[in-house]
Amino acid sequence: MAIVVIATTPGMTADLFDESQRRMGLEGALPAGCTQHIAGPSSEGWRVVAVWDSPETLQAFVTETLRPTLTGLGVAAPPAPPVVFPLHAQIG
Repeated sequence: MAIVVIATTPGMTADLFDESQRRMGLEGALPAGCTQHIAGPSSEGWRVVAVWDSPETLQAFVTETLRPTLTGLGVAAPPAPPVVFPLHAQIG
């Protein structure tokens, strides 16, 4: 079941985001299992909205790739878990 994820990371900046993408080898590319990714600044920090094939593909990416990369950049884990809900429709 595909899911939508909305995550906010306080302290993340455009420069840190770009460096994280470079370190993960994702410049201009999506990780396996992710079909949509939108990112930008918000008043609470860096916001990401993404569509994942399943909760399992998201969790594998977070555990094996994202967390180690952000830790290496000195970015603290968000204080709140992301908002996750089932995807009903994706257009475009």
